[in-house]
Amino acid sequence: MAPMDATFNAQQHEPRQVSGKHPPGNKFPFTITGTDIKDVKDGGGKKYFEVIFTSPAGSIRNNYNLWNDSKQAVDISVGQLSALCHATGIIQIDFKNDGAALRGGKGLMDVGFQAGQEPSADKPEGGYVEIKKIYDVSGNEPGKGPAPSQQTSGFGQQQQTTEKPAVQHNWGGNAASQDKPTGSWQQGATSEKPPWS
Repeated sequence: MAPMDATFNAQQHEPRQVSGKHPPGNKFPFTITGTDIKDVKDGGGKKYFEVIFTSPAGSIRNNYNLWNDSKQAVDISVGQLSALCHATGIIQIDFKNDGAALRGGKGLMDVGFQAGQEPSADKPEGGYVEIKKIYDVSGNEPGKGPAPSQQTSGFGQQQQTTEKPAVQHNWGGNAASQDKPTGSWQQGATSEKPPWS
């Protein structure tokens, strides 16, 4: 898949989950506040798709390695992106505009510590966190809730949403300003790249 000449159709891929600085917890309501295609550091022109999830507790970034030499990395990322698309009801993404169709998409997410980053005696606040699971706004697994219906957002983009979300939230305010740095690099906490990139 070439970044600028591609369209992603989530119906062609099985939804998968992976299991920022965002506190750990379950079923945080999120809005997708940013999408971008970025260059892999020292990647010889390779790129990845970045999505920023913002909740009332903070923001977290998730990277989808859609253009990678590793077939396994691509397969994992394609499944994860399909899960996100099914959860938000936004089934097709055009990468010519950096996946802008996803911006404004809503759902729920579980956030947890990456393996080996759990709180310890040396680091009681824990380390890096990641998105572990995505749900639609009603708390259903991707693709397992009511069939989404087409609606047009204020930006003229067609989005699919469930007809009667069971969860209503106040999406106002600037959640990103509520982040509390812990003194070390945290995924999603700053615009800095992680030390291993």
